[in-house]
Amino acid sequence: MLARTLSMVVLLGSGTVAGTLFAVWRAIVPTLVALPGDRYAQVHQLLDRRFDPLLPWVTRVTMATAVVLALLPVGLHARLLCCAGLAMSVLVAVVSDTRNVPINRTISAWDPGEVPAGWAELRARWCRANSVRTAFALAGFGLYALAALSID
Repeated sequence: MLARTLSMVVLLGSGTVAGTLFAVWRAIVPTLVALPGDRYAQVHQLLDRRFDPLLPWVTRVTMATAVVLALLPVGLHARLLCCAGLAMSVLVAVVSDTRNVPINRTISAWDPGEVPAGWAELRARWCRANSVRTAFALAGFGLYALAALSID
């Protein structure tokens, strides 16, 4: 019973992260890419205030719950799938913390009326990192789902 409950928490958390990042990748990124520098900075700053407090917290709760789940007697197959999902969640956090968050901090300091030279390359780096972490998040969600289905 505990393992199934924890697997639902992991699925809810990883699904929230994967779904949010997927929506950002499919809808928000193309919108940001279409904007000129001043509008890009303004919109990115507005969005960042909403996403930054939420997704790191959800990712960390998901990872902590996955660790506990992997330590329970759930069967080898489920444990391996859960650990693989956990590795994907860790990669989401690593890419976010080493790529996206530092760029977000840089952009948050910009005056939208005076966007610095090279802003488009910074935007492109952020978009590439976002694509990578989205792929990890989607893979993690799939692995966690398979783990939940495999719990003895």
